[in-house]
Amino acid sequence: MEFRLASAAFIAVFATYLFLGGIGVTDRGNPHPRDAAFNLLARGLLSGHLYIDKEVPPVLEQLKDPYDPSANRAVRDDPRYRLHDFSYYRGKLYLYFGVPPALFLFVPWHLVTGGWLAHWAAVVFLCSAGLLVNLSLVNAVRIRITPGGPPWLMAICTLILGLGSYAPLLVARADMWEIPIAFSYLSISVALRCLWEAFGNPGRSAKWIAFASAAVGAAFAARPTALPNAAILLIPFFSRETRRSAWAWVASAAPLALCGAGVGLYNALRFGDPFDFGMSYQMAGVYVARLHAFSPRYVWTNLGFYLFQEVRWSSVFPFTHEPLLGPLRAHLPLNHGGVEHISGALLNAPILWAAAAVPAFVWLRHRGQRILLFAASAAWVALSSLATLSFFFGACSRYQFEFVPELALLAAVGVIEIEGAGTGRFRAIARCAWIPALVISSAFPVLYGIERCAMDHNYSGIACLAYGDVSGAQRELETARFLSPRNPLSKLGSALLLVTERRYPEAQAALEALVRDFPDYAKAHFALGNVLAGEGRRDEAIAQFRSAYRLDPDDATIKAGLDAALAGKR
Repeated sequence: MEFRLASAAFIAVFATYLFLGGIGVTDRGNPHPRDAAFNLLARGLLSGHLYIDKEVPPVLEQLKDPYDPSANRAVRDDPRYRLHDFSYYRGKLYLYFGVPPALFLFVPWHLVTGGWLAHWAAVVFLCSAGLLVNLSLVNAVRIRITPGGPPWLMAICTLILGLGSYAPLLVARADMWEIPIAFSYLSISVALRCLWEAFGNPGRSAKWIAFASAAVGAAFAARPTALPNAAILLIPFFSRETRRSAWAWVASAAPLALCGAGVGLYNALRFGDPFDFGMSYQMAGVYVARLHAFSPRYVWTNLGFYLFQEVRWSSVFPFTHEPLLGPLRAHLPLNHGGVEHISGALLNAPILWAAAAVPAFVWLRHRGQRILLFAASAAWVALSSLATLSFFFGACSRYQFEFVPELALLAAVGVIEIEGAGTGRFRAIARCAWIPALVISSAFPVLYGIERCAMDHNYSGIACLAYGDVSGAQRELETARFLSPRNPLSKLGSALLLVTERRYPEAQAALEALVRDFPDYAKAHFALGNVLAGEGRRDEAIAQFRSAYRLDPDDATIKAGLDAALAGKR
């Protein structure tokens, strides 16, 4: 019974990953996976070089400063090139992301199948594999704590680890940015599982420590922000027996050092410097080389975003929506880059608070050293990752997947500890808290993931319109309407499609209805203003532009539209 319930829960989680990954915008909108970023890198490696297998557009080579976002925008965002966030150095294109996903996943997939792995499928695979590893670890802890627990307990843990970990938010936009994070998640999960074995047999721990060290090294090679996680390799040495083993010390340092040397060599061969990951050569919406990428002044703001940021709830499916960016921008510290689809994990996945039960029960019930060292390892990964990311100039949902899974791991153990408590009355009271928390924590990431998919398809459709791809826009906007038919952005995209087709009266009617239904939606007022201006109704257009500007004064496009309309009136 226990295995069947856990299997059913895993199948449900895996099906959720498949749905969100398959319906989301992936491979940068490229219809051919072989031309997706990590397949381009895999093709380059198979051809014997470290740059990606993609021709550099001649216009890029002619730019005086190819890293100026205003200069490179034509090639960066154009669907013909799709170069956003690629690194350009000495006439070649690179990924500033780590190479392990290409080496250990994309290249083998091509060699075995002859095909090319889509980004979304890679992220779903990595997240599912990491979930299985964490389930193995939690089950081992459960057997240690309460071998006779209820048969449904591992199914509950599956939901916590699979959904409460914020994994649905990662797979909902499974693209080249998410792949290194998913790979690092799997690697750190393997490291924690190996350390659990090392904690259980301190006298013969060198083998497991070596595996853990290699896994942490692979995580760092894929995602450099994982480097602070390496401190967990010192935790086994709290055991006197492990400290006495020279082989354990070698096992802890050597694999990690080899991975670090490999990363240094990889960077040196690409950019001439072992410590240069290529970010300064990145083509993005900002001038990356001039950023204040890490600063203490970002810490407090980012911690609030990552842990306690509210989202907007409404009656419009999927009910939960990204917070309005205007009010958030007003409170950003100097040089902060903004947020992307953020939500506070402790606020919106309240089951994570069950992690606090672990240290309480370790102290109250005098758990052995093995449980204590495991909890310290998971807590260090979560806290060190959160601390590192809090110094960064931006905050987004994919970064949360670098620390939330370990909080979910501790939360699952916390629920196991609660269920293993002695008195039935205590368990009954505790269930009144953790069961509703689990329902919210399982539903929210899925709903917010659907919102992300709908939003991305809408933005992709609007981008297609900007480049004259009407059929692509229709396809993207239709998908967005399928996911969230009453979403105001979906309705805005449909209205803009009508404008592109020169069906102005219908577009005006659609936008007027949108403004009535969502009077606080700045872009709807702006779009309606443009339609009215095109019909020569200048005063009405200016009124709509002013409404848009009042709602979102930081939007440069809205301000430019208002200024142009006022100048034309004069």
